[in-house]
Amino acid sequence: MIKNESDLSNIKGFVVIIPAAGIGKRFGSDVAKQYLKLNGQYILDLTLNLFLDSSEFDKIVLAISPQDECYKLLKAISHEKLIVIDGGEQRQFSVNNALRYLYDNGLPFQTGILVHDSVRPCLADSDLKKLIEFYRKTQCACFLAEPVSDSLKRIDPEMMVTESVSRDNLVRAQTPQLSSFEVLKNALSKVTKGGVEVTDEVGALTECDVKVAAVLSEHPNPKITRPKDLELVEQILAAQ
Repeated sequence: MIKNESDLSNIKGFVVIIPAAGIGKRFGSDVAKQYLKLNGQYILDLTLNLFLDSSEFDKIVLAISPQDECYKLLKAISHEKLIVIDGGEQRQFSVNNALRYLYDNGLPFQTGILVHDSVRPCLADSDLKKLIEFYRKTQCACFLAEPVSDSLKRIDPEMMVTESVSRDNLVRAQTPQLSSFEVLKNALSKVTKGGVEVTDEVGALTECDVKVAAVLSEHPNPKITRPKDLELVEQILAAQ
């Protein structure tokens, strides 16, 4: 299934990939978490709106489950920038599908690709601009990150602490994660064909020895994973 297919050979701006094929097993809801509502809007619509109204982004590729029928209810579904394709069972496969689609439709290799979580709707515009400015200045793959402030403990299968882990030089990886189309496509294709599982694009890039820089975010940018996260995200959106 492909909605709004188009020739991408003349793209000049950035392209965003949003993997949204997950069903949210950890969330424990009958509805995939990206289709829950906050303030009367689907979480996925809130996320899409971060990019659809900006001139920086020429296309947004939304990768959804082939069985997904809820996407038709999105307010953004008719937006000319939005392309909807079939995703995969894991984020890695959804992003790889999107990259293959972009390749098949002639996207220039030098295009900057941002991959953003479908359930991270609190991304601050200033942090997004900071990430893009860093990429434009350095041409280095990069991602938004938050320094680790909690004490870290390694535990065994019985939940017993085996060691304390230094939090020095550790960050929490957030999204967007940004790279050139050519570099990201080659890296993700290589790890996928090699059977290597990665949880994000930084994992694929570093697995292929690509240098990736962390750009520290200045505002909350949580991912909705469990029901308690909804209240936090609602508070952040209200403050924004």
